[in-house]
Amino acid sequence: MKVVLLLLAFVAAVSGQTEPWCRCAAFVTYEHSEVMVYEAPEVIIDSCTDDVKQCKNLCAKELNGLSGDGDLWLITETGITVGQHICSYLADHFIFWITRHKVYGYYEVCGGAWQYTGVESQQALCCDGGKHEHCVNY
Repeated sequence: MKVVLLLLAFVAAVSGQTEPWCRCAAFVTYEHSEVMVYEAPEVIIDSCTDDVKQCKNLCAKELNGLSGDGDLWLITETGITVGQHICSYLADHFIFWITRHKVYGYYEVCGGAWQYTGVESQQALCCDGGKHEHCVNY
């Protein structure tokens, strides 16, 4: 009976495998949690073990390209700032106030742990009622 269960588990694992892939996202970091504020489309890579560096580089390039190297005040093609896109996304998920948080880029290979790309926003993010604001130091 154990052999049959092991065989079924093996078949399920093999049939559930798909092409290797890379995920890329931006997060706001809190003391005990991370909140995803943007996710790029998945990228197909050749190998889950050999293409980790490729995933990291593609992700960093994607995030830097979209944000002007981490500039939250960059005006996007839609006419609003990168920071406003993030504040709007957060407000849509019932997070209306953010005070002085950097936005960081991460990548994930084939379902593994999220890893830091080295991408960081130039400015801290502040959202007031879902509106992107300049952060004021008190």
